[in-house]
Amino acid sequence: MSERLSQEQKNLSQWLACSDCDLLLKRKTLVEGERASCPRCKSTLEVRKRDSASRTLAVAVAGLISFIPAMTLPLLGLEAVGLKNESSLLECIASIYNSELYLVAVLVSLFCIIVPLARLLIICYLMVLVRKNRSSLIGIRLYRYFHEWEEWGMLEVFMLGMVVALYKILGLASAIYGVGLISFASLLISATLVTQFLDEQYVWEKLSGQR
Repeated sequence: MSERLSQEQKNLSQWLACSDCDLLLKRKTLVEGERASCPRCKSTLEVRKRDSASRTLAVAVAGLISFIPAMTLPLLGLEAVGLKNESSLLECIASIYNSELYLVAVLVSLFCIIVPLARLLIICYLMVLVRKNRSSLIGIRLYRYFHEWEEWGMLEVFMLGMVVALYKILGLASAIYGVGLISFASLLISATLVTQFLDEQYVWEKLSGQR
């Protein structure tokens, strides 16, 4: 019974439906840089990205390198009438917690620290598996988590909040740009490039042993 189900799943994986016109097509193996288009509506079906695993791993590692200074070093500071104040992301969370806004502190920690860090660690592990050509049931589960948690990582929201706050305060005080801000921007860029460089179908096929 299990062999029959496995064979049926393998047969189904050989077919691909166009997301725009629902035309059912037999899947073809693409080489790096090749793109498959629907013959009826001309929409893109699949794209095999060039050196996806290595590029994705590289930007993920760059994000991990930027992570610690982005969290611990000062992001922004203000200086007015001889007074100066700078704070890091961790100090901001501590200040929110000390203000007894416990839920807000937990949410900021979850969305700006825990989830982005977990996604970077997961994708690094998965790219190592892909480069070693190893299938993994645990890797498939982690791959699902990586995509499910994408909407919960809110580094860009935090950055937007800083930009808006800075715009409103600049007329009252001078801004001090910390090293942490550069690291945070690098982390944000790395997290974005991971999604751009990742070849989702290729990774799925590698982890499930279809290739």
